Amino acid sequence: MQVQFTIEEVLAMANSVLDGLSEEEFSRSDTAAIRRWRNEHLTPRSDEMARLAEKINEEIQRTHDHSQKSGIQKPDWV
Repeated sequence: MQVQFTIEEVLAMANSVLDGLSEEEFSRSDTAAIRRWRNEHLTPRSDEMARLAEKINEEIQRTHDHSQKSGIQKPDWV
């Protein structure tokens, strides 16, 4: 099985996390810094988003491959 997230899907995940952060009580300068970073670097065509999507897909694949290899596990009590 292979799961591949598109850049748009990764962008939606990142926006969801950042929306949750915006509900926190940060200083005005911190909120402005997050907003600037979001507007400058969190766009579908940015290199950062392409790298983030690639890293997320690699990690999901690595986790899946590891779960396939370790089908037989020792019980906790042994």
